Amino acid sequence: MRSSAAFLASILLLPATLSSHADSHAKPQRIVSLSLCTDQILLQLVEKERIAAITFLGIDPVYSYEWQAAQGITTHSGLAESIVPLNPDLIIGSTYSTGNAIPMMAQLGYPTTTFDSPTTLNEAETLARDIGKAVGESERAEQLIQTMRADIAKAKAIVAKLPPQVAISYGPNGYTAGKFTLKNEILHAAGYRNLGAELGIDYYGNVSLEQLVISNPDIVVIDEDIPNQNSLAQSFVTHPVLERLLGNNNLVSVPTSHWICPGPLASKAILALAEQRQ
Repeated sequence: MRSSAAFLASILLLPATLSSHADSHAKPQRIVSLSLCTDQILLQLVEKERIAAITFLGIDPVYSYEWQAAQGITTHSGLAESIVPLNPDLIIGSTYSTGNAIPMMAQLGYPTTTFDSPTTLNEAETLARDIGKAVGESERAEQLIQTMRADIAKAKAIVAKLPPQVAISYGPNGYTAGKFTLKNEILHAAGYRNLGAELGIDYYGNVSLEQLVISNPDIVVIDEDIPNQNSLAQSFVTHPVLERLLGNNNLVSVPTSHWICPGPLASKAILALAEQRQ
């Protein structure tokens, strides 16, 4: 507590000119991202030299689609103490996951922007545009959106002549996505009906293993990379009943990095699911 208080006291004594990091019309040159999801889009829009730091998850191949592009970039702890020395001229983050860092850095005069998580594919495009505008890369953001649309068009072409199937995304503790979620749109775009939505789940909820077996979906979608597979929560996903009753052909995996973050990478999840249709 004493060290944190000393840090805050010292930082509050910095001159007021600290907030004047760059000309308002110049592209930010020392950007700090405070969430994995903003890491992903930032790494697709901005040269590495303009990124001062990202989260530690941004370099993890399990969670980060852009982990290779992220190599060599500084990572931070998410605390103001680790961000201030980077002298950022823009700090971006997701509304749901920035903790106290964003308000504290804003109070200290640093430019900060947060972004809501999209729940539809249209909102995913809007997120790309908003971040592109914030970092001065609107043209690259439009290119990212075009790539996203091309992935989705390719996926829809694959499943166009196939009959609809019922699928459910299934995670630890039977966690699944419902009607008003981006995962619902991902499943629909890949040619599936979402069992979670049909069971009356609006946002996110839990489906027991018994309910899953009774509902008998055509496909159970799990994350490809499952950390801590021996945990009680993960036992739902790895339970032998799933393999015995559904069969290996009905267990479909999507790389965790494709859909852990609601955003433009949803198109990669859609394409991965479509390519596994039978």
